[in-house]
Amino acid sequence: MRRTVVAGGSLAGLLATRVLHDVADEVVIVEPDDLPDGPRNRAGTPHGDQFHVLLGMAQHLFAHWFPTLFDRLAAAGTVPYPTDDARMFLDGSMRLPVPGDQLMPVLRPLLEWHVRSEVLALPRVRLVRDRVVGLTAGLARVNGVRLASGAAVTADLVVDATGRASRLGDWLLRLDFQPPPKRRMELDLGYATMLYHRYPDQRLDNLFAVHSLRSAGSPEPGVSVVAPAGPDRWICTVSAYGKQRPGRSISDFRARCDREPAAGFAALTRECEPAGPVEVHRFAHSLRRDFHTLRHFPAGVVPMGDAVASFNPVYGQGMPSAALHASALAAWLETGEDIHAYFERLKVLVDAAWQTSATVDFALPHVPGQRPRGYRMMHAVGAAIDQATTADPVVAKCFADVVNMRLHPTALLHPKILARAALAKLR
Repeated sequence: MRRTVVAGGSLAGLLATRVLHDVADEVVIVEPDDLPDGPRNRAGTPHGDQFHVLLGMAQHLFAHWFPTLFDRLAAAGTVPYPTDDARMFLDGSMRLPVPGDQLMPVLRPLLEWHVRSEVLALPRVRLVRDRVVGLTAGLARVNGVRLASGAAVTADLVVDATGRASRLGDWLLRLDFQPPPKRRMELDLGYATMLYHRYPDQRLDNLFAVHSLRSAGSPEPGVSVVAPAGPDRWICTVSAYGKQRPGRSISDFRARCDREPAAGFAALTRECEPAGPVEVHRFAHSLRRDFHTLRHFPAGVVPMGDAVASFNPVYGQGMPSAALHASALAAWLETGEDIHAYFERLKVLVDAAWQTSATVDFALPHVPGQRPRGYRMMHAVGAAIDQATTADPVVAKCFADVVNMRLHPTALLHPKILARAALAKLR
């Protein structure tokens, strides 16, 4: 390919650019935001100051494309830690630790800045400060983009990485193609994050990091996390739904930590001083666009990342999904197959992430909508597996591999896992 255009310069767009740089003479990133010259948040990522974590599959893919990235993040203060130093809790009960895993909490602005610096240094990459407002096409094939400035850029391939607010459906309509159908799951999730001062090698209840899931049956469903955000900071995020969403009050944040059933949170507010204000963000709904259902779609344009699907962020699937979509893009480009083959690859990835999050989210009593057929059975099985992670190491290992997106969720339905979960429940 001679020239490709990537609409959007966030992480999904940067990963797409890295993949396209291997096959195109030129890659043009079109990004409307003023991009900071350091690890600072920007307008296009309003959730950038919240807790982010690179799950196992994301670590693997990022290391593949950016071999020195994690060394540079460590030099900038990122503190990875083995699971021996972290614990996951379910309604206050500790899940069994899984030896060998390494967790990677990251400050989103720091990660994005390092990835962007490396991508923009590639010899065939060019950044254009503008906004894509439409597509140009000829003979049922997209051949470029129109920009807000009035300019047009020709391209052999356009990648839509503009996120949840993608306008690709509208652009397709203007070319007389149907937009993809959408599925929404109303969540009304709110989460809040604070930084706390941390002295070197400090632990909270003898732990470096704690992840706490409060299930749908608890009085205040949600997820809370505390982890090091560098040698001298803790980052703590609390979340809840509907009227229980956290606000900007430090006293409310402290009270939520104090009543958290897992270890570490009360110790944080007791032993450490705040290092900044409470930052809040609201996530209204999960969303997926089912491109795979479209019979007719123009060649020359593909979506990826949140432009395809955006999940409940408390499960940490956003960055791993973007990386997996980039991997699917690379594999598809190698084969030379038509666009429907790419969409089938995406469907497998989106279905897996959607199944992991939606099965849990449908259990929340405030979430509207028709539950899928067989949901009660799925929920009962999921709850039994969840409980078994606190007692059975084999189930805990399989669960961790699914959470880290190394295994498909169907791995948890293997007869051996189901039998061990049933046995653990009987015990």
